Amino acid sequence: MNKHLSRKHADRPNSVGYAVPVRAAPKSNRARGSNRASTMEKKENTEAFDDAFIAAARDYRMLLDKDYPVDASLKLVGDRYRLSHNGRMMLYRGILSLKASQINLAKLIRSPWERASLGVDGYNILFTLMNYMHGHPMFIATDGFLRDVGGAHGRIADHRGFERMAEIAANYLAALNLESLTFFLDAPVSSSGRQAGFLREAFAQRSIDAEVRLENGVDHFLAYWEGELIATADSAIIGRTNAHVFDLARAILENQFDARFMSLARLLEPSLSISVPP
Repeated sequence: MNKHLSRKHADRPNSVGYAVPVRAAPKSNRARGSNRASTMEKKENTEAFDDAFIAAARDYRMLLDKDYPVDASLKLVGDRYRLSHNGRMMLYRGILSLKASQINLAKLIRSPWERASLGVDGYNILFTLMNYMHGHPMFIATDGFLRDVGGAHGRIADHRGFERMAEIAANYLAALNLESLTFFLDAPVSSSGRQAGFLREAFAQRSIDAEVRLENGVDHFLAYWEGELIATADSAIIGRTNAHVFDLARAILENQFDARFMSLARLLEPSLSISVPP
């Protein structure tokens, strides 16, 4: 790969295609004829990635596997293939080294077992649901976890949307036979106290015995969680924890909204033939 990149190409965007969202309510609401969740967007998220993005993904993975720095690798590959901001974020959040992918994947479970003690990375889960609702591109990363290109960070403008996603999450959690549920929220996030109160009420209304905790260091509490199971898609937490990890946001979207997402690992398969740009 040519490390001497031409500056005139660095800012030219390269499109990555995304499926057009269609509106759909959760399965339970559709069965009752309710339109309460009609604002939730269902996306058959099978993106039509172009050859440039696929080639970029393969080059980026190659550099990570050779222990090149993440930021430098992302800039080098992003500039070479003229990737847009979304394209670069998909590499950053969706392509991990083979080693890191295998480590994280070994911790992933698709559904929690009976009587598990579950610690939930609250904002990680709820922001993912909100980003889906708002139409952000989403994908299955190479470690098997659902991620997106980004969205809310540190503040929530759409409080009604947040509360709707909190209700959807509470409905799903109510159906699980858990021994205990601890729902962590990052205290520095704006309005976190209000949101904690809403969640406590939502859990109580569904007879869920849950503890909602506001903490300054949620990552630390989850990485060293003493229970058997945590729910997050944060790769930093997953890499540090000894617990099993449940992809709660993915489970909610796939089971409640029939959502389907493209796996970035498929782009790395040698059998997928592409025409690499010069």
